Amino acid sequence: MLNKCAAVFALLLLLAAIPAMILAQDARTVLTNVAKAMGAENLRTIQFSGMGSNAGIGQNINPNTRWPLARVKTYSREMDFSATASHVQMVRVQNGADQTQNQYISPTSPWDSLKAETIDGMKFNVVTFTLENKYKVVGYINDQNIVERVRTWIDNDVLGDMLVEAAYSFYKDFGGVKFPTMIIEKQGGFPVLILAVSDVKPNATVTIQPQQTPAAPAGAIPTVSVQTEKVGDGVFYLKGGTHHSVAVEFADHVVVIEGPLNEQRSLAVIAEVKKLIPNKPIRYVVNTHHHFDHSGGLRTYVAEGATIVTHETNKEFYQQAFSAPRTLNPDRLAQSQKKAVIETVGDKKVLTDGTRTLELHLIKGNPHNDGILMAFLPKEKILIEVDVFNPPNPATANVTAGAAAAPINPNTVNIVDNVERLKLDFEKILPLHGTGAATRADLYTAVRKPVPDITAIQSAKLAAPTGVEPAKQILDVVCTACHNLDRVQNKNLPQTEWMTIVERMKSKGAELSDDDTSTLINYLVKSYGPK
Repeated sequence: MLNKCAAVFALLLLLAAIPAMILAQDARTVLTNVAKAMGAENLRTIQFSGMGSNAGIGQNINPNTRWPLARVKTYSREMDFSATASHVQMVRVQNGADQTQNQYISPTSPWDSLKAETIDGMKFNVVTFTLENKYKVVGYINDQNIVERVRTWIDNDVLGDMLVEAAYSFYKDFGGVKFPTMIIEKQGGFPVLILAVSDVKPNATVTIQPQQTPAAPAGAIPTVSVQTEKVGDGVFYLKGGTHHSVAVEFADHVVVIEGPLNEQRSLAVIAEVKKLIPNKPIRYVVNTHHHFDHSGGLRTYVAEGATIVTHETNKEFYQQAFSAPRTLNPDRLAQSQKKAVIETVGDKKVLTDGTRTLELHLIKGNPHNDGILMAFLPKEKILIEVDVFNPPNPATANVTAGAAAAPINPNTVNIVDNVERLKLDFEKILPLHGTGAATRADLYTAVRKPVPDITAIQSAKLAAPTGVEPAKQILDVVCTACHNLDRVQNKNLPQTEWMTIVERMKSKGAELSDDDTSTLINYLVKSYGPK
């Protein structure tokens, strides 16, 4: 399939270059006028360049903010209308380093309709055509016969039929061709390219030669491999490619941590889980965070009958995304018409069958994502995380040993702060990226700190902020991990009942020392005892 996102602007310029023989009569007249107005009647090729900013879709810090923009130092594009081919080269700055990206496209398609439409009080001629007999593309032409915007819809693993739109403004004359000097392209409602065009060369000599890659057979499904590593009794590390998952067996069901990438990956992981743990359904799929490379496979688990467990900031976003149209590439969930069931995590959630316990913790204050979760198996002393600590590849460790020390990743510093705050006792780490498992010592090596004594961390008392009663601090930290304080404040119970409730909380994963338990019970009786 074409790189359809990159094709949007190429299709705009092809408005003035499609041979008249394939146009409907009304569309031919409109586009002839566009060609005259834009100076494109004899346009065979074009080059343009500029600078601006660019974003990666689905990588926002929470679902309610725009995609994070990176600076584009240089952007150049060349287009050959006779060959309907285009090449983009872009140098963007990511994490302080230059990254060069190349995109090649070669669109062909007929125009098939014309109508008038009014948007924001402005009347447009609207020309519509279909790409690859599937993708609808709509061009909006103003009363000056200038193209102002183009819209299309493409398939996205998370958003379904996702709107892609481009707006063009501040046209100037370059050698007799009118060309926009401001281009804004959006995907999923947020900008992915903001480009200030500085130079345009009509009918320049262009040579567009994309790198040759073997073509896959039509309709072929990419092969997805899953490499299984048993890391504990009933705990399986499911690796393969760039993104991994973990399967945890409970008494009568399975929990899968992470449904990344897409349906193909999820189907492969689900099949592997069924082989490893037969006759037990996947009841839950834990979503560490909403970034699209970590949520693109969730829908397949819903079709399988699993409940999504994710941070509370993501629930509304997933409800909207899962209910969006999915006509371009109907997946198993669209075909089954099942409704997603979503359970949320605040600061903490515990999944247990009375024997095995799986804790889910919010990684507070994380710079990568506001709602990112880590999983912890206390009995097995295993921590499961993604995007906050990526152990170095052992194959390259010797090569980089003599190089200057790289800056410490702030996400890794942040997870160290969180595991110490939560007093998590773990020995093994299962990163959901990278080459494989790591140790607690590896984590502290990454932040250049000695490994602290876990006994000292666990015996340290909770530090109360100035002016806050220590018992109230225990209540706020421990009890609100799974529910809000209304459940406490609406009760007036005697000491025996508060003792029963606190012990039940501890059996479900609440971490309280004997001293903190006594302090909390005394506070509850004093503040919420019988009146």
